[in-house]
Amino acid sequence: MENKNNTSLKHGSYSMLMVILVLAFLVAVNVLVQKLPVTMTNYDMSDIKIYSITDKTKEVVRSLDEDVTIYLIGQTGNQDQIISQMLALYDDLSSKVHVKELDKNRDFATLKKYGLETETIDDGSILVASEERMKYIPASDIYELDYAKYMQYQTEYYNYDGEGEVTSALIYVTTKDIPKIYRVIGHEELALGSTILSAIKKASYDLAEINLSTASIPEDCDILLINAPARDYTVAEADKIRDYMDHGGKVFIDCTYENNNTESFRSLLEYCGIELKKGVIFEQADHCQQPESPFAYFASVSSSAALTKEMSQNTYAFIYLSTGLYTSEMKRNTLTLTPFLQTTSGSFMRVDYESNQKISKTDTDLSGPITIGLTGEDSQSGMKMVVLGTPNLASDTVLNAFPNTLNLDIYIASLNYLCAFDRSVSIPVKDTDFGMNTYMASTRNLSLVITVGIIPVFVLLIGFVVWYKRRNR
Repeated sequence: MENKNNTSLKHGSYSMLMVILVLAFLVAVNVLVQKLPVTMTNYDMSDIKIYSITDKTKEVVRSLDEDVTIYLIGQTGNQDQIISQMLALYDDLSSKVHVKELDKNRDFATLKKYGLETETIDDGSILVASEERMKYIPASDIYELDYAKYMQYQTEYYNYDGEGEVTSALIYVTTKDIPKIYRVIGHEELALGSTILSAIKKASYDLAEINLSTASIPEDCDILLINAPARDYTVAEADKIRDYMDHGGKVFIDCTYENNNTESFRSLLEYCGIELKKGVIFEQADHCQQPESPFAYFASVSSSAALTKEMSQNTYAFIYLSTGLYTSEMKRNTLTLTPFLQTTSGSFMRVDYESNQKISKTDTDLSGPITIGLTGEDSQSGMKMVVLGTPNLASDTVLNAFPNTLNLDIYIASLNYLCAFDRSVSIPVKDTDFGMNTYMASTRNLSLVITVGIIPVFVLLIGFVVWYKRRNR
């Protein structure tokens, strides 16, 4: 009887020891997992990789040569997990990045330091700050309402732009000289839409307005933006622009088929080597045209032009209501023009569009292919320009209806081309309409795999070994 009790005690002690060892192993594993980088403890199984960051972001973060602090604003311990995990990836990539939580109800001193007020800050917003400057990213810019889907389904769909906003903010706060764009106003110019304004901001450009009737072009003007004026310039205003170009200025000009009665504006284009003929382009190629709307079509981009050579040639730009750009007979020899956006040979430009409503080509129409986008450089003055035959390339209507075209890429690439700004990046917005079968990374981290999978199997194996030894005694 005593031997039996001793055996039971021995077996009980052995079982207790095994339980203690397993618990100790579990604690050690969890401590180890907490010390590992998030890149090793999480695997993104979502279809759109919402829990991952792109190679472009990794390149930007790893190239940082100064300290940057990223504050995630909200109630401590109740932060958005998608944003938190994304910022952890930034933190892991570089010792120059410091991610901190900022509770707007307690950290008043930090908010005051950066000129922010509690009443105007939403939970889920982000603040990126370096020694030189800061950038505040409101939560509404991180989760953007998809207006196209809302109009189609009458249901709110949101796109996630956390990576794009944070990466562009990192570039902004660490760039010594931010390029400055001045948009000419005062001539009923077409306003820029909210989408392109946001993209310009994300691309780390500062945008301001200038009225040439009351001011001269500032010395810090990196790009002068002229967006389809409906009223003509005065001679004095045109002279200011011409003088700016003569001194190596950079201009981005959007034209419209309605620029027929703007003689000073058209003379500026002539000075740039471009003849702006009256007319609206019609496209008839089957793979490009839109049914019943020949003046709305898809145009191919050039693979040889410097501005578009890095873009995918399998994607088109959508063009709505464009006029053609023709080389002027008065173009000076020092000026080189390079088309990057053209229609097909099946297109034509209708001169008498006000009286002729026919869709098919007539004898008075100008034959294609027709240039609707070009770059220009003057080897003598150093002037550079981008000219488009349409002001609608990056309108909200076009971008919302055709989000997968190259329109937005072309617009931002044009700015980068003009001022040779190589720190601008374009990171795609991610659709948060996951669907029913998407697995979130936060539920598939390494610690969960170990605690739910590996450890139970390990315990079962030990139990099987113990059972097998007892059975064979």
